[in-house]
Amino acid sequence: MESFLHLLARDLLLRQQPFDRVSVIFPNKRAGLFLARELAGMIDRPTWMPAILSMEEFAGRYAGARRADEITLVIKLYHAYRACSRSRETFDDFYFWGNMLLEDFNDVDKYLVNAKDLFSNLHALREIERAFPYLTNEQVAVVRRFWSHFREGACSPEQQSFLQTWDSIYPTYLRFRENLLREGLCYEGMGERLFCERLDAVPAGERLVFAGFNALNRCEEKIFRYFRDNGQAAFYWDHDTYYSANEAHEAGLYIRENLKHFPNALGTEHFNNFRHHARRVEHVAVSSKVGQAKLLPALLDEFSPAARVETAVVLCDESLLLPVIHSIPPSVEKINITMGYPARNTATVALLALAAELQRYARREAGECYYYYKPVVALLNHPLLQAVDEGEEARHLTHRVHAGNLVHVPAAMLQFNPLARVVFSPVEACTFDYFLDILSALIPASDHVPPIEKEVLFTLYKQLQQARDTFREEDVVPGEKMHARIVERMTRKLTVPFSGEPLEGIQVMGLLETRVLDFKKLVILSANEGIIPKNETLASFIPYNLRVGFGLPTPTHRDAIYAYHFYRLIQRADEIKILHADTPRGAGEMSRFLYQLKYESGIPARERYLHDDVSARVVPPVVIRGNEAIARLLQRYSCKGQGISPSALNLYLDCRLKFYFRYLAGLRETGQPTGELDQRLLGNIFHEVARRLYATFPGGLATAERLEALEQDDDALERLVRDVHREMYDPAIAPLVTGHAGDLALPVVKKYARKLLAYDRTIAPFTVLSLEQPCGLPVTTAGGSRVVYIEGSIDRVDRVNDRVRVIDYKTGVDRPDFKSVDSLFDPDNKQRNKAAFQTLLYCMMYAHEQPGDGAPLLPALYSTRALFTPRHDYHFLLDGVPVQDVASLLPAFRERLARLFDELFSPDHLFAPASHDDKCHACPYNAICSRVS
Repeated sequence: MESFLHLLARDLLLRQQPFDRVSVIFPNKRAGLFLARELAGMIDRPTWMPAILSMEEFAGRYAGARRADEITLVIKLYHAYRACSRSRETFDDFYFWGNMLLEDFNDVDKYLVNAKDLFSNLHALREIERAFPYLTNEQVAVVRRFWSHFREGACSPEQQSFLQTWDSIYPTYLRFRENLLREGLCYEGMGERLFCERLDAVPAGERLVFAGFNALNRCEEKIFRYFRDNGQAAFYWDHDTYYSANEAHEAGLYIRENLKHFPNALGTEHFNNFRHHARRVEHVAVSSKVGQAKLLPALLDEFSPAARVETAVVLCDESLLLPVIHSIPPSVEKINITMGYPARNTATVALLALAAELQRYARREAGECYYYYKPVVALLNHPLLQAVDEGEEARHLTHRVHAGNLVHVPAAMLQFNPLARVVFSPVEACTFDYFLDILSALIPASDHVPPIEKEVLFTLYKQLQQARDTFREEDVVPGEKMHARIVERMTRKLTVPFSGEPLEGIQVMGLLETRVLDFKKLVILSANEGIIPKNETLASFIPYNLRVGFGLPTPTHRDAIYAYHFYRLIQRADEIKILHADTPRGAGEMSRFLYQLKYESGIPARERYLHDDVSARVVPPVVIRGNEAIARLLQRYSCKGQGISPSALNLYLDCRLKFYFRYLAGLRETGQPTGELDQRLLGNIFHEVARRLYATFPGGLATAERLEALEQDDDALERLVRDVHREMYDPAIAPLVTGHAGDLALPVVKKYARKLLAYDRTIAPFTVLSLEQPCGLPVTTAGGSRVVYIEGSIDRVDRVNDRVRVIDYKTGVDRPDFKSVDSLFDPDNKQRNKAAFQTLLYCMMYAHEQPGDGAPLLPALYSTRALFTPRHDYHFLLDGVPVQDVASLLPAFRERLARLFDELFSPDHLFAPASHDDKCHACPYNAICSRVS
């Protein structure tokens, strides 16, 4: 079957030679390359080639103005709007809706709409029919329906605001165009409208060929009519009678009208291929979006190598470009990527975005600049910054930020190489100059980055420089945050072209780029509803009803265009594989176009459903068997001064494997700096506040009067809590942290401290014997083979009446009751009382340190949460009975402890996961043992 461009080339050779005064005009530029190839294959002698142009290039030759860039246009539109509306609106507020208004003006000009009529305040007109006689009855009805909502004297504030802005749009439109014309500039629609006013500028002897068009705007219709009536034009429409002859088919909506007004130079016999050409069609449902790209090698292998020159991979969803590029098999030697690589996916653009975030959260204190740690760490780990970091300073600084809990990092600490000095330089505002300085500092490192990054670097530098100069020339100063937003919008649209031979190998392109081109083999990806056609909201200041009434494009217009491109693409193909993502959430339904093919076309299609087999993966438990290396690590606990802590023993009873990871393998959790008071930090602050409060009693004697005085001195409590909080951060940045999360969480610590004083007042007087006292205890293993030291600090020891209390402070959820001593050592017991285990251990340690006291030793639990409950009691409860003296419990406790150490030091001991996985989800080592997902 002959392609459309082959038919066109042959007809041009028959009818249009010589070509010296012939111009072939396409909707886009790419078709021209393929037409030139077709012509070259048919010409057997030297001859002039016709001029091959896009419609934009053709109109630009005679418009009398050059197209300006978006930034320039928006700034000039802003000036025009300010002058006409007398508004004091800033450029920052205008920028985004100004872009929308610019698109509206573009549509108004492309569709030759009378701007004065469109932007009139029509609710004041009694007879719309007389005001606009050129509108059809249906259009008048739609316009009338819209303006009927605006009743004089009964408009809402929102409607009044709309009308006020609406009344200034037409004057803005006129002034904007006048200003552009004065400088010889235009936007796309304005250029086409200017060309329509100067059609006689095209030489009468020029012969024009318009090929491959579909939906014509009013400017294009006028151009076509003018040259048709002058006998200068020939029209070549690419279609198929399957949809062009069917009045109900949306793909032929525009072609049907075009064929009536501008007859096709090619006969109808060439356009009846859809149903009468044998083809193989396959619908493939894939379980994931990216899975479509991963399936590509297998699909391409089903085509013969010789057919690859006529094969196209069409991406309806252009975000699949990168997965597709990485999925092309090595056997495909030649590939041409028509789509540009999105600049927003490059490391250069990511660096600028992180730099903008860095400066957005910068804070200043005493003349110094400090940055929030999250963008700092992200920048330190950025590949471009690390590429120029020969001494690995970035890695060391990252560790320092985490280890020092530096929520706010001083800028002076980050000046370790030329690029870092620019990125981390304190600036008043994130301006174009700041971004340009970063790009300039990247240039020396460009030899170490991929070619795409280098291309983005230089292209972006040029565009930013142009934007900066434009703002200066137009005397507009964007706000501090506006520069970064403009850069973000600029990079969102920027693409980098791939280098390659466009006429060889497999073609990778978007759906709209396939216009006029035909391929024998097709693989179409992401044929999902909402993607083809796109489910997008039309951003416009012109209300929908007025768009319909004045013949401006609407979503229905867009859907018909997508339908045409889809059906035109497949009408001559021999083999078509259409993939769609069959996902349970999101865009998981195949496109309506596929349903039409399935139920209306009569073309048989094979359907395949490719789903991943999902089954529960049995993960073998991670178990570490004791060995000589582990034995050497455990040996340190037999040395005084290096003993095992009570919290480490508690962790061992919870999970042997977690104990191994933390205390033997040394796999510490990577702590994140935090300006918020998490439970651990809050507990540390409370412990230190309590220590300092109770250290103020002369001779350790705590009386009710002294406790009440501390409780009532709110200012002193406030200062103490904040002082302790500051000391837990780097002193240089403490002022930045105070007043951040502290304003919310530090009052909680103060409330706990006041409640502690109030509770102790009810049992005063008592004598404080020690605060945070370090203690040690040697324990001989059950087998008598070694001595193990337990070492730790007891929160508080005091004497009340004739008893000595060993107190443990807890800020978590801890209960006082336990069933037996054995239950404290049972790893399978989900209700194991860790607080009781730890406090009894402290009692044993204290008894060893103070053997001659003779007073009953009483374990006490001070839970900050329980202090607020009625009738709070500090006693631990053994099977419901308060423990008044641990003397009867300690022998059994010591015996179980000795057996526990026998197990720990056993040469063939297994460090296995906990028997229950209740807390495995939050465990920092879960990624290693994969206990739960």
